[in-house]
Amino acid sequence: MRILMLSHLYPGPVNPTKGIFVHEQVRALQRLGHDVRVVSPTGWAPPGLSRWAAHRSVPRSDVLEGVRVLYPRKISLPGAKLGAQNARIMAAALRGPLRRIHERWPFDIIHAQMVVPDGWAAVQIGRDLGVPVLATAHRADVIDLPARSPALAAQVREAIGQIDQIVTVSRSIKDYTEAAGTPKRPIEVIPNGADTEVFYPRDRTETRRALGVPEEGLVISYVGQLVARKGVDILIEALGLLSSRMHPLPLLVAAGKGPLREDLERRAAELGIAERVRFVGKVPHDEVAEYMSVGDVFVLPSYSEGLPTVACEALNCGVPIVATAVDGTPEVVRDEQTGLLVPAGDAPALADALERILTDHDLRRRLAEQAVIIGREEFTWDANARQSVRLYEGVIG
Repeated sequence: MRILMLSHLYPGPVNPTKGIFVHEQVRALQRLGHDVRVVSPTGWAPPGLSRWAAHRSVPRSDVLEGVRVLYPRKISLPGAKLGAQNARIMAAALRGPLRRIHERWPFDIIHAQMVVPDGWAAVQIGRDLGVPVLATAHRADVIDLPARSPALAAQVREAIGQIDQIVTVSRSIKDYTEAAGTPKRPIEVIPNGADTEVFYPRDRTETRRALGVPEEGLVISYVGQLVARKGVDILIEALGLLSSRMHPLPLLVAAGKGPLREDLERRAAELGIAERVRFVGKVPHDEVAEYMSVGDVFVLPSYSEGLPTVACEALNCGVPIVATAVDGTPEVVRDEQTGLLVPAGDAPALADALERILTDHDLRRRLAEQAVIIGREEFTWDANARQSVRLYEGVIG
């Protein structure tokens, strides 16, 4: 089968981890023997503007780990300032490139990542080419975008009604999608996954030694952006509460970057726990598993998630998880089975859950064992690819 993957989120020279989950899905489809190519529209960089200089280094096409990627240019503005025009601009920018690709390489289906803008644009082009469209709804496209303006809400509703098959990453996101519009076919749920060649149980002592993390003592690991939605501020507050209850205080090793780092470091200092909080910055994707694995527990204190890929990855690493019960997270982090769930924004509850899991070795061991079993059975990119192919075949007919 020839599959054209359309995603404005995809790794490239400017950001090698952007949309890495799409790249992992593409590689899994290739492993099944399918011919997959990627079109990832990137912002046009106006000459003379230093802020956009990095975008000028993005090649027109590239091959990333055996995946052929085309990076056509489109007009773009930061902060979603284009609104509903963004999808229209994307469709205009892609119409010619996709037509030429289809003439040389007649793809059977377009798989768009995000209902809007990618899915909406794909429908306009797919209709002209006679090619069906499947789109994956993740979170922002069916929760955040409709709330921004009536025009975007109408565009999301239109896309949901026109896309041939919609997939969501979780049952929670399926509910949001059905509330945002009426789909042509029943929505299917296919969760994200992990690459089991990268994410697997490691020897914790050896991993800590390799990363310069103390071999002895309890460690909490976090991997993700340092932005408000991720709730890392609540994690810092929870550690502050634990500082009077656990001696020594477990070490937090947090991998990721974001605008809140300085504020988080300042708050840790105010709470007197700065020495027990280690921000290591953004790490290459092939090192994420190692940073997860240094922890006796992985923490995900988010206020909102579609279906968190990091949770799928932590499961497959055999690390128990403490997470907030938001959106699709409970579908991965099953309370008392693969981890513990707490309300979002509740520092005392997060502190209690962390203390419980860190002071109960038998509980940690049981959760870790179940995490690997469920991770391997349900949350891998290979499983995701097999389910996706089944839907492709149904849409193509």
